[in-house]
Amino acid sequence: MPKSVATIDKPEFINITPMNPLISQCEIKVLYVGQNRNRSFISKEVAMDMANSLPGCPIVGYFNEGKEDFTDHGQRITMDGDGVKFECLTKPYGFVAPDAQVWFQIFDDTDAFGNVIQREYMMTTGYLWTGQYEEAMRVIEEGNNQSMELDEKTLQGNWATDNKTGVEFFIINDAIFSKLTILGKDVEPCFEGAAVGAPTIKPSFSLDEEFKTTLSSMMHDLRTAIETKEGGLNMTKEELIASGKVTTQFTAEERSLFTDDELGVMLTAEQAAAQEAAEVEFAAKTAEEEEAAAADEKPEEEKETPPTKAACADDEKTKMQLQTDFEKLQGDYESLESEVIELRKFKLETENTQKDALIDSFYMLSDEDKEDVIKNKTSYSLEDIEGKLSIICVRKKVSFDLDREEEEVDTPVDASLIFSLDSEDAGNIPPHVQVLRDAKKSN
Repeated sequence: MPKSVATIDKPEFINITPMNPLISQCEIKVLYVGQNRNRSFISKEVAMDMANSLPGCPIVGYFNEGKEDFTDHGQRITMDGDGVKFECLTKPYGFVAPDAQVWFQIFDDTDAFGNVIQREYMMTTGYLWTGQYEEAMRVIEEGNNQSMELDEKTLQGNWATDNKTGVEFFIINDAIFSKLTILGKDVEPCFEGAAVGAPTIKPSFSLDEEFKTTLSSMMHDLRTAIETKEGGLNMTKEELIASGKVTTQFTAEERSLFTDDELGVMLTAEQAAAQEAAEVEFAAKTAEEEEAAAADEKPEEEKETPPTKAACADDEKTKMQLQTDFEKLQGDYESLESEVIELRKFKLETENTQKDALIDSFYMLSDEDKEDVIKNKTSYSLEDIEGKLSIICVRKKVSFDLDREEEEVDTPVDASLIFSLDSEDAGNIPPHVQVLRDAKKSN
């Protein structure tokens, strides 16, 4: 093969401005701190440590052409004669930049019941190859749900029970991000508001030294211009007097331009002007009060007349109509709420029936093997149950072939159907066989 060997000359580096129109920046709500509905707990301190593994993390997804949207984590379980196989169907659509910023942002999440819950999310930015994959541009334009995945080999934690709710949670003490997965809009993530889309929030930024220097110089120039205009810097005695600047605002350098007598005269003039302004303001206020008092003393005929009985009746009729409309709307709301409760109850019963059927289909496992799934059936999805039981089957090396020995067991034969055609055993010959023999002899 051809070879290329570097010479002793130093490499020539060039200054570039990163700009590729085939990639697009995105913003990612990775997770929120505290308890989540996946029955795990991540504190803010642990999340800050985990953030060190975000830069360079791949952004993956599994796009379904039929539904024209992304799906779930793209894991497929295949069970055949060779056992259980796990396949990952996702492919990379981008990455978190090595120099990406990570910050925390508080959001108001609204649950299915309309309750507003305030959560603190960990945020970061990434890049998607929108020029390479057309479906990636959909994420930028419309936004999608997102679910982070952790490396199982480095995941550390322990189980603990919440004293208030009695629910057991897995406390994560350390973990490394393995990937961030784009989910479909109809796939609800573990962290309800976790999403990926176009940048909407910019975190606070730090000023580099060059910007600080430029800003300081601009502020100095602005201050100089203002003080010069108002008679601040390098002004003569005459310019200070003409500027109208009060003596109480003079600097020590400005005071040194005047004698004590001159400062006294100027201060007296300023006090007289202030007194005059105060008297003018007092006179204006007094005039306003007198005008208001005169308005209260108007003759009875000039004052507003009380509303008539007809007007009051109209107001009462309007009030009653509004009350009736409100009660009707309230009744409609309660009726709809009752229907929603029944629908949710029916949905839950249906899901539990499906889950029971799925659990029963794993007949090769004992009740002890399925204890965790049965205990947490309501919190696990069908996919969770199938995945967990399949994993147990793999660990226990369960064979899915039918038991040949059971199939080959002989079926019991009725003793009344067993007989011999030998003449010596004629006493055991059934009657219908004896009739046939007699008929043959007669012929």
